[in-house]
Amino acid sequence: MDDILLRIKKDKVYHELNGKSIRKVGQVFTKKERNTLKELSDEIENRTVKCPECTHGMANLGHDFKAPKVSAKKEWEIIEGLYRMGKTFFSCGCDGIGYIPQNEKDYKNYLEKVLTDYENSIKFYQNSTSEEYLDRIERINYWSEKKLKIQTELKTLK
Repeated sequence: MDDILLRIKKDKVYHELNGKSIRKVGQVFTKKERNTLKELSDEIENRTVKCPECTHGMANLGHDFKAPKVSAKKEWEIIEGLYRMGKTFFSCGCDGIGYIPQNEKDYKNYLEKVLTDYENSIKFYQNSTSEEYLDRIERINYWSEKKLKIQTELKTLK
């Protein structure tokens, strides 16, 4: 919703459906209309989208997600595992969505590399002082939780 309002404010012109333009943007939305727009925006963002194939709820993997073929079971298992760990496919367009493993061997190697990175992050914050990082304990807990998700995922592969 804020995105819509900012765009209208930036253009300083609001175009109605009947083709008429209003130059004073402040008069376009009353407080009640803003609330209605916010409710509509929230409803759209929080709706449950169902799969057209199986009618189960779909996860929002991001606008950059490219779905594998329905018959590619192993690839879907990798995507599900990545999603369980918190990986989604959103990007600003600068760097893209990053590396996506294509087979089980690559996936295992990827998980092991990520696990090592998380362990290094934990060690880094464990070796730092509270003066350096006031939220040191929260950072350690954050990386520990992520590490646990990776370890759980690695156990499902063995």
